Amino acid sequence: MEDLRKQANDLLVFYGKMQNRLSQAGVSDTGSLVALFKQLERGLDALALEELEPALQEVSRLIESLGRMQSDLQVLRDLKQRVEKTRAVLNGNGRGEEPPPAQASNGRVSASRA
Repeated sequence: MEDLRKQANDLLVFYGKMQNRLSQAGVSDTGSLVALFKQLERGLDALALEELEPALQEVSRLIESLGRMQSDLQVLRDLKQRVEKTRAVLNGNGRGEEPPPAQASNGRVSASRA
């Protein structure tokens, strides 16, 4: 009989410690935890794995596509910066403005600019 009391006491001590840990984790008691678990089960039951897989694949394709777009835009930005620096050096003004129109030997503005 004494052994049975000790086991019951040990169980109560364990249950009290478990309740304290649940409380520290924001769960009021074991009944609340069971209710949360059942709510989670119902929520997951509403979703089919067959629906999730194609959606995940589509998200992956979209991420890959966005990554390629980002890479292309970075290359364009870098090229634009290089062209502007080159123009600035060629113009000697350091501001990257368009060079003045080229003049022909007769003093007229040339139509072609290279």
